[in-house]
Amino acid sequence: MKEILLSGPCSITKGLQEWNYENGLILHKELVYVPKNDNLKRRVVQQFHDNITGHLGEWKTLKLITREYWWPGITEFIKEYIKGCATCQTTKICPPVKVPLKPNEVPNGVWETITMDFIMGLPTSQGYDSILTVIDRHSKAIILSPCNTTITVEQTSQLLMDNVWKRTGFPLTIISDYGPQFVAQVT
Repeated sequence: MKEILLSGPCSITKGLQEWNYENGLILHKELVYVPKNDNLKRRVVQQFHDNITGHLGEWKTLKLITREYWWPGITEFIKEYIKGCATCQTTKICPPVKVPLKPNEVPNGVWETITMDFIMGLPTSQGYDSILTVIDRHSKAIILSPCNTTITVEQTSQLLMDNVWKRTGFPLTIISDYGPQFVAQVT
């Protein structure tokens, strides 16, 4: 077997124009070539995935590594490494399951179904900086109640009792965004 000793910057030719040798490193298309050594490859991926970037996903890790390094099968190697990363498997949130949207039913009568939400962050007027909006889905009638961004669930309940339900009665269905002013329990 014939050995080739390389010293100093030179270009490896014979159909391999994409390869170079510089400063003791073999380069492939200007990227550092990582030889067939799984431990070395694992150390490169570990450095970028575990230490520098803080457990980014496979595509972001691949993008970072391929700015500087290359080896055959790099994409698959990184994918398998991240699949086996204990930190990623125990802390990453799985992508949400998409549930088909179901349209709201059309109400039969007035004030049977209401929607409610807050308009917050308004300029202060007469001591209030927010508005509770309650809308009847059948008639599109609206009741507005001034309030503050610091409103609690108890205060929201009191606003609904005083300004809405005394006028309209209790609805059959309430639609909201599950904000903290709506979802806490009142005893």
